[in-house]
Amino acid sequence: MTEETTKILVVGGSFGGLSFLKQFINLVEKGDVTDKKIQVDLIEPRAGLLNVLGIPRAVIDDVYAKESYFNTENMNIKFTSVTSSYQDTLDRWASTKQTEELPQNLTVNYIQGKVTSFIDDHNVNYQVGEEQDTKRLQFDYCVYAAGRRRRWPFDPKAITEEGFVKEMQKSKKEIEDSNIITVIGGGALGIEIAGEFKEYYGDSKRIRLVHPHPFVPPEIFASKNFKQKLREELEASGVELCFNTRIETELENGDLVTTDGRTLESDLNLWCNYHKNNIEPLLPVFESSIELPKGEVSVDTRFLMKGHENIFAIGDVISLKIIKTCGGAYRQGLYVGESLYNIIVKGEKKYVELDLDTWPHGMTIVVGTQRIISQWNDIGDGKVVYNSDALLEMYSDYCTKSSKTLYNMK
Repeated sequence: MTEETTKILVVGGSFGGLSFLKQFINLVEKGDVTDKKIQVDLIEPRAGLLNVLGIPRAVIDDVYAKESYFNTENMNIKFTSVTSSYQDTLDRWASTKQTEELPQNLTVNYIQGKVTSFIDDHNVNYQVGEEQDTKRLQFDYCVYAAGRRRRWPFDPKAITEEGFVKEMQKSKKEIEDSNIITVIGGGALGIEIAGEFKEYYGDSKRIRLVHPHPFVPPEIFASKNFKQKLREELEASGVELCFNTRIETELENGDLVTTDGRTLESDLNLWCNYHKNNIEPLLPVFESSIELPKGEVSVDTRFLMKGHENIFAIGDVISLKIIKTCGGAYRQGLYVGESLYNIIVKGEKKYVELDLDTWPHGMTIVVGTQRIISQWNDIGDGKVVYNSDALLEMYSDYCTKSSKTLYNMK
C-alpha cells in the first residue's frame, strides 16, 4: 500500500510565507528521520521576494530597487518545480545551481500565480501568472500569508524584477519632476517616505507630512516617548508637519484643501493612509472567520483560523492585537513551521503559541537612514533607543543585506 502524501499550501511568499517555508524545510532536513511524503506548494504572484522595507528608497532609486528584489533563483531553495507564465522566470531558475538540496521525502513547488478563491477548507482555485484559466489545488494544511496592499507606488503592480524596476523608474521621474511633495498619513510608511525623501533631496524639495493627530504614528502600542521622539526627528530633518487636520479635497492642480480650511500648494500627493488586507480569496467561504470592518482573519494564539484546525494565518492579515511588522511576520512563520513539523512529521499536536503577554510591543521607524528611533518595550512612557549602532548598519540599505542573511539567500 502506497502512503499518501501530506500536502501543505502556502499562500504568499513574502516575509511570513518564506519564513515558514525555510523553517519547515530546515526542520524536516535536520529533524527526525521519516519516510512520510510531504508536498509544499507555494503560490506567490511575484517571481521572488521584494524587500518591502526598502520601498521608501526604491521609489526614488531604481538601482537600489533592483538590489532589493530577490528572484526565485536567489532564494537558495532547490524547488522541485517552478511554474510560471513568464519564460524569463523559468530560464533564470533553470540556469542557476541551488546549493540547498531538499530531503528525499519532501517536494516543494513554486507557483508564480495567485489564489483566486477557496472552494472549501481543503481546495482552492488559482491562476498562473496572467493566465485567465483557473486550476484547482488540494491541500491538507494551509498557511495563509497573503499580506496587504497599498496605493501605488508603495504597492508595485509588477510581478517580475524587470517590471518592478521599470515601475520604480516611473515613480522616480514623477517625484523628481515635483518640487512640493505632500505625504498624507503619518503611519510608519508615511513617516519613512517623508524622512527618506528629505534626506535624499535635501533643500531642493519641500516635503510635507499631513496627519490628523498631534503625534505619529497612530499605532496604539507606541509609547508617548516614542511618538515624541519621532516628531522631534521629523522636524529636525526639515519635513514640514501639518498635523491635527485631514485632507478634504484634492484639487485638479494637485493642491489640497484641509478640513480646517487651508489650501496647501502641492505638486505631487502620495497617499500613505490606505491599506487593505488581501482577504478576498477567503470570501465568502470563510466569512465567519473574518473580522470586519478591518478585514482581518480571526486567529487564536496558535495562528489557527477561527473554526478550522488545518488553516493557519500569519502576518498583516491576522486579528491579534500586536504590532504588524515584517519581523513579526518572520517570527510567526517560524512558529507555524515548527507547529506543522510537530503535527505532520512527529505526529504530535504540539503547537508553538504566541504569548500575548511577552510578545514584544517593539518597533523601529526611520526618518531617513541616519535618524533611527526604536521602542523596545511596552506602552506607557516607554524606553526609546536612538541610532543604535546595529540598526544604523541594518537600515543603511533598509535591511536588504540583513534580510538576505536571515533567509539564507544568494
